[in-house]
Amino acid sequence: MTAQMPRNTTQPGLPPGPRFAALQTALYMRDAYGYTRRLRQRYGDTVTMPSMNGQIVLTMTPAGAREILDQPIDHYGESFASSALTPILGEASLFPISGKRHRTERKLLSPTFHGNRMRSLAPAMLKATLERSRQWCEGDRLVLLDEMQAISLEVIIGAVLGVTDPERRELFRAAVLNTMNDAINPALIFFTSLQRPFGGIGPWSRFLHNRDLFRRLIAEEIAVARRSPAGERPDILARLAHATREDGEPFPDETIRDHLVTLLIAGHETTASALAWTFSELSRNPDVCRWLLGEVSAAGPEPSPEHLAGLPALEATSREGLRLHPIVAEFFRTVRQPTSFQGFEIPVGSVLAASILEIHQDESLYPEPQTFRPGRFLERKFAPHEFSAFGGGHRHCLGSAFALAEMAVVIGTLLPRFHFESASSEPPAVGRRNVTLPPKGGAPVRVRFR
Repeated sequence: MTAQMPRNTTQPGLPPGPRFAALQTALYMRDAYGYTRRLRQRYGDTVTMPSMNGQIVLTMTPAGAREILDQPIDHYGESFASSALTPILGEASLFPISGKRHRTERKLLSPTFHGNRMRSLAPAMLKATLERSRQWCEGDRLVLLDEMQAISLEVIIGAVLGVTDPERRELFRAAVLNTMNDAINPALIFFTSLQRPFGGIGPWSRFLHNRDLFRRLIAEEIAVARRSPAGERPDILARLAHATREDGEPFPDETIRDHLVTLLIAGHETTASALAWTFSELSRNPDVCRWLLGEVSAAGPEPSPEHLAGLPALEATSREGLRLHPIVAEFFRTVRQPTSFQGFEIPVGSVLAASILEIHQDESLYPEPQTFRPGRFLERKFAPHEFSAFGGGHRHCLGSAFALAEMAVVIGTLLPRFHFESASSEPPAVGRRNVTLPPKGGAPVRVRFR
């Protein structure tokens, strides 16, 4: 590995790195893991990576990640690639906004996404899991990613949007799937020049059509939620519909809509991928399965979904799945003032990033990093710069408690009932869907009843 300059020396200019943004972006899209490791081997622990969305200064170490997270909030501007994601997530989403507006919106939204409140949605998570698993028969060949996406989608429609009418649920199901199927095209994010209507044909035009239909459906549900008495419904939409700003005014409909779309994109796709990776690991680690089954059975013959959502062993298993298989490769910050970082002077407008892929493989933090061992998360707590699956600092994922609760309920419900037998002798490769890294091919398995 290339040696880094001493930390007490600062040199002007960006760290070393490759050239040709289009080529580097294409290589990164194709193989994020391999590309990042090649960069580190050639250029060292701090690298300049040109991309089609801006100049990225990428650190590969926990110390570098901590340096990013330790900077004051006002040190950073709008989120990296906000121009690419704003048409998808919306202008009022937490992702593209920054500064005082971001702090205010996040502070107001945080109580809605508190861990205890997320666990109150566990019955809806259990219901979605059981309904999907009743369709499975002994020996069926399943694609884990498809099955977990089906469960996650039902959770989104029920626990997040609060839609109960069967016909209405089917409308939402189709709208969500159509929107997601176009939004997952990574080229639309990494090459923003493709975000053009092109005469009304092509993936971007299809996406805009489906996005607008989905937005109209959400607007109708917001109107219904506002008419319902406060506290009558447990879903997230109902809570947001009755939440107020600091001046006592309700959140605008567009703001609620964009937060829900963000939760859909960030929660539906990422949680499904995390579950697929975790069950794939469990299918290859019988000792871990036995340990986890013992922890779940100790909670009683029929533990409540709320109990499953808070069970430490299930959360540790979820975190280990996210450590070994991060769903996104990095977290980012855009600097708005000259910054000294890892011995280099970083100019305004550059993007600082930390490689989650590399940090989660750090042997000083995670001995035998390629081994799936959930118990490590019961032995100690990891700081945000050490475990970065949900980002960190002021942009830590607001839906992290929701994701961990859902993963715990799904794993704790399915594992005692089913064994997933890998359909391949080789573990799944890493795929690419938009900015996420699911198992390539979806992780096919054979289902066996316990």
